Amino acid sequence: MYIFAKNGILSIVAHRTKPDMLMVRSVARADIARFWPTAKILEMSEADYRFRTTLPRQAAAARIAQAVQEIDYDKVKPSVSKDRGHTYFAVWDTMMALQSATQ
Repeated sequence: MYIFAKNGILSIVAHRTKPDMLMVRSVARADIARFWPTAKILEMSEADYRFRTTLPRQAAAARIAQAVQEIDYDKVKPSVSKDRGHTYFAVWDTMMALQSATQ
């Protein structure tokens, strides 16, 4: 699952060997730390997602649910920080291309 929140981009997948755990990954350490400030974040310089943490499924789900409850904006693009705008707009452009291709 990809999550593009106003303050971070996360990739969340099932842990390969621990069924009750999820692996939360990101290209930026701060993105994980904003959601889980006390999480132990590992750095793997050769991995496609350089930063990652392992969390119990319930803890990850609860924090994502909390982020949904905290939504206070009526448009996503203006809510994104200026230093991330270019990245989010590139993703949006790609989604628009997909939308056009599937009509």
